[in-house]
Amino acid sequence: MKLPRRLIGSCPAVGVTAIVLAAICVLLAFVPVAQAAVWTALGTTRVFPATKPGTQHVAELTAAGGEYEGVIVGLRGSAQRHVVVTWAADSDPFLTTNAALDQVAFVPIRHPTTGTGAKPGLYPDPLLPRNFGQVLSVPAGSSSLYLLFHVPYGSQAGIYRGTLQVANGSEQVAVPVNLQVWSFGWQRLSVHTGFTVNFKTVGSNALATYAMLEQHGVTPLMPKAAPHVQANGGIGATAFASELRPYLASDGLDMSIARLPWLSWCPGFSWTFKPGNATLENYLTNVLRVYQENGWQNEAVAYPVDEPTSTAAEHRAEGLARTLHKASARLGFRAKFLLTDDPRPTSLGPLLPANKFLWNDIDIWCVRYYYFFGRVPVLRKLQAKGAQVWWYPYYDSSVAKLPNFVIDKSLADEQVWGWLMYQWNVDGMLYWNVDRWGNALSGAGRRDPYQDPLSFQYPDGRVANGEGSLIYPGYYPRYGLDDRDAPPASSLRLEALRDGFQDLEYLKLATRLCGAKFVRSVVKSITWYPYKIAYGHTFNFPKYVTSPAAYDAARVKLAKAIEQAMSAQPTTSGAGPAQRGGS
Repeated sequence: MKLPRRLIGSCPAVGVTAIVLAAICVLLAFVPVAQAAVWTALGTTRVFPATKPGTQHVAELTAAGGEYEGVIVGLRGSAQRHVVVTWAADSDPFLTTNAALDQVAFVPIRHPTTGTGAKPGLYPDPLLPRNFGQVLSVPAGSSSLYLLFHVPYGSQAGIYRGTLQVANGSEQVAVPVNLQVWSFGWQRLSVHTGFTVNFKTVGSNALATYAMLEQHGVTPLMPKAAPHVQANGGIGATAFASELRPYLASDGLDMSIARLPWLSWCPGFSWTFKPGNATLENYLTNVLRVYQENGWQNEAVAYPVDEPTSTAAEHRAEGLARTLHKASARLGFRAKFLLTDDPRPTSLGPLLPANKFLWNDIDIWCVRYYYFFGRVPVLRKLQAKGAQVWWYPYYDSSVAKLPNFVIDKSLADEQVWGWLMYQWNVDGMLYWNVDRWGNALSGAGRRDPYQDPLSFQYPDGRVANGEGSLIYPGYYPRYGLDDRDAPPASSLRLEALRDGFQDLEYLKLATRLCGAKFVRSVVKSITWYPYKIAYGHTFNFPKYVTSPAAYDAARVKLAKAIEQAMSAQPTTSGAGPAQRGGS
């Protein structure tokens, strides 16, 4: 079940009523487009307070079935003013019924992310849900709106046209909108992800939060569900299944991954992390039986150990993996054990000893992006034997070279992930948090991410804005978000990440229909690796472009090739696109 994207918020108290504004709109003549301080740009474009008006005044979009595609509407004015966005009466209903409007808010970056070279200032990032026809208060200078279209899977291919009417203070601007829908698509994104959500932050709003994230291709790592555990490893199976069902059932969120309740705080008994312990094995068997009896065993992933840094710690992970596999073998399948570690046939220093003893026991090798490119030859061998390979990013001193989630870098840092996952044959992506709204150093307490985006700090003083914090509170009356049950507000970064995951669907489909050679040529226009691939302690990283136009051109090139290849195939009966996007 995929919940619809909600438009949240009522009109804030303003000095101009909607009725008066409507009368003004009738009286004012339309300003010639060339003179208007209203313009359009690709959805991964950021508009800062000092950004000059662009020269594009038409919203041209393309999208596949099942895809979400956004466009920026830039606004500029010499003073704070009111803005209203409506659809012209003759706009295609397909556009008006499948469009959502967000106001892009600014966050004040006072201490730029260390190592980026960024400057302090206001950065566009939070997306505040708004309604068409709602009176919006916008600041002096430049700001922007984010117009998002969803093309339902099965929609008829073709071009849909409409006109967006933007009242930017005293000026009235008509913005033509043209959306071309391709004849292919997908029912859901096929990318594997596991992003951690803070249970304390989401509170009782977990399902809405999870649905919103899944809509963006981000699967929360663990359902908010834990069994009642007995000292002998028994569990309250019926209650646990009931808690899991809204997350894992096909008529619920249908999550593609579900971390087992096997953490430092759960189940919380002395036997929790004792490899080979009979009670631990019994507990894991009981938990896995719940998954198996409901057909969820393929989604179950154990991840009890994080970043082992010694041979002793890795041997402990080995023992825990074998305990898991023994428990699942009782039920006739092999449960997956994920380890955030990298395979090393030889020692690469005192903190990175050889670990071949692990290789038969780890099902998902989740390698930090920082180490990944020195481990590629070994990872390929393990993939050939059936292991999955994931990776995970985080802020570190090489942030200028690596794609990341910090606010004060280009949105290409998010969009490029789909292209990198294709290029390097990576099965999945892990990320350590999406709602770190606590103290930057400790994570404790409550920080307002709208007013203080500095979300992470190392003890040595290095800081990062937006690290581990991809979403914003959905309840925030100061910005007109008055619904306590609303899902979190998105960000430009999260939207760009989904764009990259959607690009990955184009890459996969084009590979099947047009051949890997053609796709590789397109990928090279986005990312490339001008170094020799070799095992070792090396820190060379892929290069990638940051221009929004480059990503858009590459995606359209793939789409046109897919359309051409499909047109050469025998037609099938039935309307709508074939399910060709995801695996």
